[in-house]
Amino acid sequence: MFNRLRSEIHRRFGIMLPITKKSLLASGLQRRMHSLGMIHLDEYNKVLFGNEENDEREFVLLLDAMTSYTTKFFRHSQQFEFLAQTALPELIKIHGAGISRTLNVWSAGCATGEDSYTIAMVLREFAQHYPGIQFKSQILATDISAPILEFARNAVYEMEKIQSIPDTLKKKYLLKSKDRRKSLAKVIPELRAMVNFRQLDFMVPAFGLREKMDIIFCRNILSYFDRDTQERLVNKLCANMIPGGYLFAGPSESLRSLATPLTPLAPSVYRLSHF
Repeated sequence: MFNRLRSEIHRRFGIMLPITKKSLLASGLQRRMHSLGMIHLDEYNKVLFGNEENDEREFVLLLDAMTSYTTKFFRHSQQFEFLAQTALPELIKIHGAGISRTLNVWSAGCATGEDSYTIAMVLREFAQHYPGIQFKSQILATDISAPILEFARNAVYEMEKIQSIPDTLKKKYLLKSKDRRKSLAKVIPELRAMVNFRQLDFMVPAFGLREKMDIIFCRNILSYFDRDTQERLVNKLCANMIPGGYLFAGPSESLRSLATPLTPLAPSVYRLSHF
């Protein structure tokens, strides 16, 4: 069962599960079977492979159940410092991005939205450096999981999830629940309006984006794929970037061994030299 599922997940999503991830897959199976009220693996096997109309959706739900969506606001904060202090000023200087035209940012593999809303906060704060000028930006946030995207759109987080946000930004961009029994906070409407959430599978031949991206955040995603798939994916990301655009990867995801047109600038930060 493990080998069959591993092969099917790789075929559908490009995700290669090593033998060391067998327990991860087992926990995902248990969660899905429990949610469906199933006890025997044979029952769930029929759901996965017995109905062509439903198995695609079920494989996505299984992937949700086994994939780690552990993230937080301002995760790897030095990258957001690089974004504000280096990337944005350079894109304005060379391309007029945000001033003479809209700055386009893509949060690829956005999970529950923390990265996407962190980017929105950084852009809002950066725009204050240009008083009297409307700083124009838009953020595309994509993930393969419809339930996860719905969570991100709702933008409601447990209070413990927002502890990594600086206090000044919490006051500006988050609203605490009026019900004191609920330890919840919601991202303000103005910030939510900056982010367009969309379902997207990295394995599709073309992403179908309307605009070339100035900045792409694709962090802690590549490690789920084998090397060949990583290389294909990164080059597909590059094909959707402007020359001189920036790609932010996860700190443990080195792209140096991949054949791509990217130049490393800082830890896990790359720039598209040409394409």
